Amino acid sequence: MVSKKWHLALVAAVALLAVSCAARQEYAYLKDAPRNEEMPIINNYTTTIFPGDRLKIHVDSRTPQSTYPFNEETNRSVRMPNSRKTVNAANKEGLLVEQDGTIQYPVIGKIPAAGMTLDELARSIEGRLIEGRYVKDPTVTVSMPNFHVTVVGEVAQPKMIQVKGNRITIFEAIAQCGDVTMDGLRDNIKVIRFEGENVTVGELNLTSKDALNSPFYYLKQNDVVYVEPTPKKKRKAYSDDDWPKYISIGASSIRIAYSLVYRWIIKDTYNRYNQ
Repeated sequence: MVSKKWHLALVAAVALLAVSCAARQEYAYLKDAPRNEEMPIINNYTTTIFPGDRLKIHVDSRTPQSTYPFNEETNRSVRMPNSRKTVNAANKEGLLVEQDGTIQYPVIGKIPAAGMTLDELARSIEGRLIEGRYVKDPTVTVSMPNFHVTVVGEVAQPKMIQVKGNRITIFEAIAQCGDVTMDGLRDNIKVIRFEGENVTVGELNLTSKDALNSPFYYLKQNDVVYVEPTPKKKRKAYSDDDWPKYISIGASSIRIAYSLVYRWIIKDTYNRYNQ
């Protein structure tokens, strides 16, 4: 009987004391991922074009002279005399996707772009160049020169990252910011995604392998990554007037735990031995 009471008292004491303690923080990434074996990734990466994006379009061919008119507009500052470099420097940033979803492409004119992936637009332009007999064997590459993501919150160096290429993962972005600090929640990373007029807020648990197949594992243009602080860090941010409250909670928990232990064990044991 005494053993059972000890057990109940211990459980009650731990439960009460846990109220005033911070939750255990997880620091290991992908802790449940299998080691030394292949794991299928079902998350396919795509970059969808939206109004307001800028696109760099380059055309290659076995007859380079035929591609000059189509590469000139986005590379004019390189080809034109030095006196015109300043005037045409903006062209190097790429072609703007207008609000109607189109781009104004050299020679061909307006081309639909919004809603397509970069590869889909490249294939569309290749087809138009062939159909119009502008370039016999075009190979088109489309990229986003203004592709950037922003990382804020509990990382060593919050900043905006200019992405080289068309792809970046959540781990790559966090690594470029010096990793999550010891005060950051790795199991509840927020990703704010802007797509046209819509905004989506996703969550990633970087301590789990499930993060690899999340639609937010590969970041997209204009994504904002927010690393939330731990409850302990949040408490540190409170004003000095709040600290007596936490001391009071802890003291109350200890008093209640002691009274339970005294009532169920110490007093009962004392009465039994003094009968």
